[in-house]
Amino acid sequence: MIFSNRISRRWSQTIVLAAVMLIAPNLWAGRLGPHLERVIETEGARFAGGKFASTFTRTIDGKKEGFAHVFIDADIASLKNLEALGAEINTVTSSGVMTAVVPVNKLRAIAAVAGVHKVTAGQPVKKMMDVSATATGVNLPDTSYPRSGDSGTGAIVGVIDTGIDIEHPDFIDAYGDTRIIAVWDHTLDSTDVTQTVSPPAGFSYGTEWTSPLINGGYTTCAHRDNDGHGTHVAGTAAGNGGAPSYAGPYTGLAPDAELLIVKFDFDNEKNRNSDTAVVDAINWIFEKAAAAGKPCVINMSMGSDYGPHDGTTAEERGLDDLTGPGKIVCISAGNAGSSWEGPSFDTHGGPIHGSGNVQTSHDIVISTNSNYTPTSADDYAFFDIWYPGDVTTYVQITSPSGVTYPQSYTGSNKTLWYTDGKSGGFATPEGTVYVENISGANSFWEAENGDNNIYIEISDFSGVNPASGTWVVNIYSTASGDVTYHGWQGFSDSLKHSFVWYDSGSASHVIGDVTDPDLADNSMTIGKPATAISAISIGAYQTKATWPGRLYDDCEDPSSAYSYIDMDYATPPITYYNDFHLQDIAYFSSRGPSRDGRSQPFISAPGVGIVASLSQVNHAIPGYNYFRCMNRVEYGGYYTTLQGTSMSCPHATGSVAVLLGAASDLGITPAPADMKETLRQGARTDSYTHPAATDPTEANDDWGYGKIDVTTSLDYLGTTPSDPPPALDTVVPDSAGWRDTVTVTLSGSGFQTGTTVDFGALITVNSVTVVSESEIICSISVVHKAVIGPRDVTVINPDGQSATLVGGFTVVK
Repeated sequence: MIFSNRISRRWSQTIVLAAVMLIAPNLWAGRLGPHLERVIETEGARFAGGKFASTFTRTIDGKKEGFAHVFIDADIASLKNLEALGAEINTVTSSGVMTAVVPVNKLRAIAAVAGVHKVTAGQPVKKMMDVSATATGVNLPDTSYPRSGDSGTGAIVGVIDTGIDIEHPDFIDAYGDTRIIAVWDHTLDSTDVTQTVSPPAGFSYGTEWTSPLINGGYTTCAHRDNDGHGTHVAGTAAGNGGAPSYAGPYTGLAPDAELLIVKFDFDNEKNRNSDTAVVDAINWIFEKAAAAGKPCVINMSMGSDYGPHDGTTAEERGLDDLTGPGKIVCISAGNAGSSWEGPSFDTHGGPIHGSGNVQTSHDIVISTNSNYTPTSADDYAFFDIWYPGDVTTYVQITSPSGVTYPQSYTGSNKTLWYTDGKSGGFATPEGTVYVENISGANSFWEAENGDNNIYIEISDFSGVNPASGTWVVNIYSTASGDVTYHGWQGFSDSLKHSFVWYDSGSASHVIGDVTDPDLADNSMTIGKPATAISAISIGAYQTKATWPGRLYDDCEDPSSAYSYIDMDYATPPITYYNDFHLQDIAYFSSRGPSRDGRSQPFISAPGVGIVASLSQVNHAIPGYNYFRCMNRVEYGGYYTTLQGTSMSCPHATGSVAVLLGAASDLGITPAPADMKETLRQGARTDSYTHPAATDPTEANDDWGYGKIDVTTSLDYLGTTPSDPPPALDTVVPDSAGWRDTVTVTLSGSGFQTGTTVDFGALITVNSVTVVSESEIICSISVVHKAVIGPRDVTVINPDGQSATLVGGFTVVK
């Protein structure tokens, strides 16, 4: 019996005795992303914890209507027609990446507008903290972290986070005036406040609070940082140490920089937790900085663990469009560097990445742990898998009872779960199994990389909890030869202790055997959008292990009496971490490389035991309080101690602000590639970052180029890069047709180990071998539907320098 996947929870809960096929028609035709198709077909039903697409409602004329955050990749000329269909366009970048809120019932019409190339779902983002359910923070460097005499004068620090405590002394100058130029609060609309405020010009939501309102404190400004994460991040990057402290002063990296703050809607109070709003925030900050006539660096201690991990998502391309000279973005690498053992596994679950060859059987094996207890809703496991665009694959899933779906590929199942075949799933007595296998031209992520993408879900979507036991996913190829794939998995809390093995050839594994070489690993876990080409991605290491804390008699009462306590990472109640080691990389710090072969993170900074500004708004809230109850409040009361790449990122942001201010004095305006080169040249290396027998000048996938050192980087500011730029002279052969895979030789000069090659949209670079400084050999695949005609070929060295051969390669029929 075949059903459309327009299926409600009420209907699906009756399916318990037999598998029912739920076929989703392929209606997107290259324009409407598959996740949005599923949203339409299921009338907005939530799946995979809302991590890939979701809707929200607005009441219009007394009637509730569904809306979605989307990216629209379109020609500028289509704007008027999009707005006529109800699309609220907020940001339009130079390459035509648009952020929008659109009515769900108009999605297909919007995708059909002339000039629209693709419409895809906005994705939620999270704070990059070490404990996912609580606030995270940063600390200021100790003596092992070289400081600079420069202070960020003339530069602006932008922070996209949970907001800022506007009355905290760290953000008030010596004259009693705020250092904050403006705040854009995504969680407050003009109808929520008594003040006369409105959204920023050109945007349709939130409220903008300017410095005159901020100077009046909380009497005239309704913005609050109730969470504390954003205040801590801002204090690390640019706090001036003006608050009382027990062991301070705790001064940020750029204490004289001005600030622009965006309060992001992490908790979805206004249904705005979407990466489309991240692009809007970047756009607003750079517009305000430009109006002030000053260079700006933005801190993003946030991101997502899923996507292609190669910098090609709409969010990342939009970010790249908005950066430029004097417009820099620093982004947390992520906290997905965990292992299969210790308190980290107990808290978060295991690593999230795996890879393999589709010619090996049992591509992915998942075993639920003995502590799996099904919940009433939202039990799920999902896999986001990427493989070359010139390959056709199909998928089979075997349940714990041994039933295979689909059991055959005949009749209506002939193209089920094939590349660009039928998508959908089965409601079974062991849960719902659902697969979409999409060609690069129709990617879920609006990724311009030409690669194919499989989404696999095992869930309670049809009202039946996933069965405990061992599930097996097999990916088959219609062609002979090796086909490499990379996958990233995610679980509901109920299933987070599941064990996952990739490319093992067998279902026989032992849960708890952490020595099994086929277990998922923590490589290639740098989050989105930290893999954006222009972004500076930041890893974390430890410089501090202890702090002077407050031990409250009653931590739920902000007015409670307290006593002094020497706190560290082994003193209860803080016992939920794996071991940290001074000066070594933090175990949680996400690892590289990016999927397109770039070394990641770019550089690392202190991110453990970070003491910085504590939001007094948060501190005054009664009830359970993470900072108070975990003895993290510095004894003086105005600072707190946190850890995560959320905390290492603002060290880099403050450092870049110092460099931008100094560069302005020299009359130069560094672009992202220039700033990366300056940081690279100043990076410190030691036995932790580069063990014996490794080249200290090369980046690696744990640390990047080493430990950030702004003092040394200042010496290189504005200097000519130490290595000459590359030159690209010839590409041989210089043409290929659709579905061709060819080996190409690039000749020129100045190539480096780690140089990457870009042939443009819908040409996949399968491998790159730098033979010498003058020769690169790479394998490329031309995807079906790649634009016919000449295109540019670009080589990019690890130091950010590049060379382009205009019209260097031609796609032929």
